[in-house]
Amino acid sequence: MKLEGLFNRRREDGTSGEHPRYVFVVTYGRSGSTLTQGLLNTLPGSLVRGENNMFMLPFFRSWAGLKEFQEKNNENARKGSQSAFYGLDEIDPEDFVQTARELTLRSLYGSADPSGVEVLGFKEVLWHRIKREEQAAFFDWFEQIFPGATYVLNQRDHEKVSTSGFWQNQEERRVLRTLKRVEEMQQFLRDSRPGRTHDIRYERVTSDDADVKARELRGLAEFVVGSCDDSLLAKLHATLDKGHGPRPFGRSRGQAEGEDEGESSSGSPVTAADASE
Repeated sequence: MKLEGLFNRRREDGTSGEHPRYVFVVTYGRSGSTLTQGLLNTLPGSLVRGENNMFMLPFFRSWAGLKEFQEKNNENARKGSQSAFYGLDEIDPEDFVQTARELTLRSLYGSADPSGVEVLGFKEVLWHRIKREEQAAFFDWFEQIFPGATYVLNQRDHEKVSTSGFWQNQEERRVLRTLKRVEEMQQFLRDSRPGRTHDIRYERVTSDDADVKARELRGLAEFVVGSCDDSLLAKLHATLDKGHGPRPFGRSRGQAEGEDEGESSSGSPVTAADASE
C-alpha cells in the first residue's frame, strides 16, 4: 500500500478509512518507557518506534510561525512586487501539514510493510520541550498529522527517576521541574482528550504481585488493540523477561553493588536548556 493511500478516504469524524490507529508514549527519560515500547510492539499489528529527538516540534513551530507572519503581513503582500512580502500570501500553511505527514509516516514505517501495520506510533522522552503556551496548538496540529491519536502516559516514582542513569548528573531541581512539566502535559491530555489516554506505571508493570502486573499488562493491551486473551498476556509477560534500553537489567551509575535496578528505559540525555523549558 502506498503511503499516499492512507489518507485518501475521509470519514465523517475527519479520520481516514485506511490509516492505522496511532499511539504515542508521553513520558520522561528513565521512566521505563523503552520497556513500554517493547510491550506495545508485542501487540498484534503494532509498530511503535523509539525516540526521534522530538523532530516534529520544529515542523510545528515553522507552521505556526508562518501563519502568524501571514496574519501580520498578507495584506501588504497583496500589493504586488513592490511589497517586501511579495508572494507571502500564496504560501499555503497546509502544505507544511501534508509534507510533515508524508515525511513522518515514511520515517515511522521505515522498511515495514504499511499494509501489515494496524497500530503506529513512537515513544519520546523530550515532550517537555513543548512550551506551555504552545501546548494546546501543538497537539491540535499533531492530530492533523495523526488523526484520532491516542496517548500512553508512562510514569515512574520521581525519586527512582532522579537517581537513575543520566539524571544523576543533573541538578535535582531541574530534574524535578522536567518531570513535573511532563506530568502537567499528561494531565492536559487526560482533560482535553477523554477516552484517548491510558496511564501505565513502571512500578505496577514490574510488580512482584502477579495480579497487579497482569492488570497493568491487560489494561495496556485492551486500550491499544481492544482485548487481551491469555495467549497475548503470556507474550507480554515474556517481553518483560527481555532487556530493553541502553543498559538492560543493569545498574545505574552510582548504584551500590548488588542492587539490580532492572530499569529498562531511555538513555537520552536531557540538557540544562531542555530542563529549563
